[in-house]
Amino acid sequence: MWLICPIAGVGKRLQPFTYSKPKAFLKAAGKRAIDHILIKLKKTFPQNTNICFIVGYKKRLITEYLKENYSDYFNLHFVEQKPLGYDGDTPFFSGLGDAILLTREFVESDDCFIFLSDRLPLEDYSSIVLTYHQCSCDGVINVKKVKKPHFYGVTFIDEKGYITKIVEKPQEFISDLAVSGAYLFGKKIVPKLFELLEIQSKIEINNGEEHPLTSVIAQLIAQGVKLQVNKMQNEIIDFGRPESLVDGNRFLLSELKLKDPLYEYLIQSGSIKDSKIIPPVFIGKNVTISNSVIGPNVSMGDDIMIEKCLLSESVIGDGVFLKKIISSKSIIGDYSVLEDLIKNEITIGDSTYITTSNMKSF
Repeated sequence: MWLICPIAGVGKRLQPFTYSKPKAFLKAAGKRAIDHILIKLKKTFPQNTNICFIVGYKKRLITEYLKENYSDYFNLHFVEQKPLGYDGDTPFFSGLGDAILLTREFVESDDCFIFLSDRLPLEDYSSIVLTYHQCSCDGVINVKKVKKPHFYGVTFIDEKGYITKIVEKPQEFISDLAVSGAYLFGKKIVPKLFELLEIQSKIEINNGEEHPLTSVIAQLIAQGVKLQVNKMQNEIIDFGRPESLVDGNRFLLSELKLKDPLYEYLIQSGSIKDSKIIPPVFIGKNVTISNSVIGPNVSMGDDIMIEKCLLSESVIGDGVFLKKIISSKSIIGDYSVLEDLIKNEITIGDSTYITTSNMKSF
């Protein structure tokens, strides 16, 4: 079985955070999104499993990081999706369908497991594989009931759990059973999948339009392909939108099993002074905190300095300085400096300075 990860996109919904890094590199609970995903994949698939990443935006950063950290477990392969064009300096691509088509030479004669780099199931991926091997079906798609189905592809199923219809991001409610970032296609139908993807790729599209995967899956269903759903019981974390990143951070922190949740060793070393930590909280390396209350549900990166702050339900990037900040449900980008601010739901991109002094860095 081949694993396929399309990771070429810019992640416009996560701007300004994705100006400097791919969306799969956003951190929560101490790890990048792609790390959380690959760690769960290692629990499901054996060593030396083949993974092909379709790269594009920030391709060098992604390729080097994955080779450095995961080549000892997975057999890594990379193909590049070229931009369809540019909007200023920002590339745009022709969609998920065309990305998957680029892996044809690797995958066409084998089972194909596709996972998205911005969707993380709190349970591991073994249930979708088990469902495939237990059912008399041609493939399986992960689904989950969601409150905002218009953000996702949604499915209709019959009484036996087979998909009868799939629709991409419906603007009117038709189903709340959303596709949740993982697809498994058996090798019997993989050649037909790529055949339909190739036909779709030849359809001319305009700036802003894409060749999706959902429409090709709909064609497979119409031709009699039997696709079963695998209903996920636990949450699916969507790293693709800022508001869902805060929620996802809360779920990931709830899974952490820290030996020292109050960070007593940092208090003893003097890195935390006159402050209170309310678990769950994740604190990265080289962090100093003074006269502050942190938590619950705060993730902090590395090389951070915090003074006189009250922070909860937030994600703080690497290299950040915060002084006299009272905030909740906020995302602070890497290498940012903020002073004297009382505001909830702050969304600040990397290298942002909002200060009342002359300090530009620390």
